[in-house]
Amino acid sequence: MTFPDATVAFTHRDPAAVIQSAITMMAYSDRLRRTSIDPGWLLDYWTDRVYRLLSACVRDREMVPAERSIDISFHHLNGNEMPLLEDFYRLGGVEVTPEVRGLFQQYLDANPRGKHGRIRYELQRHFGVSADELRARFGFYFDRFDVRAE
Repeated sequence: MTFPDATVAFTHRDPAAVIQSAITMMAYSDRLRRTSIDPGWLLDYWTDRVYRLLSACVRDREMVPAERSIDISFHHLNGNEMPLLEDFYRLGGVEVTPEVRGLFQQYLDANPRGKHGRIRYELQRHFGVSADELRARFGFYFDRFDVRAE
């Protein structure tokens, strides 16, 4: 291992949510630099890319020892992140002092999810696919990690 003393956080999220975010973001940016957008290409490319990345994650996850890593599911990042932060720091052998805990909480309180608004995704309308259709390809990932459909 290149960094044998590193503590690694693996974050896990519904692949359909990841793909819809990526392809929506890429479609918006393509509007700035292209004369036309190919939604089907974006969908196919990012679905395949996420599939390959998550397949490798499932295959290789055990390469990072449990005592040096933690799995964090996106649905646990719901306004109660402090226990996850404390677990992560404890795993890395770093004390979370009351002062640091207070600073973390201050940041979390000042930056709730959706603070700057939310993007309204319309997968079916814009890309011709439903979230459930995307998820169907990722059963192996849902089976391996604590991931919930969003």
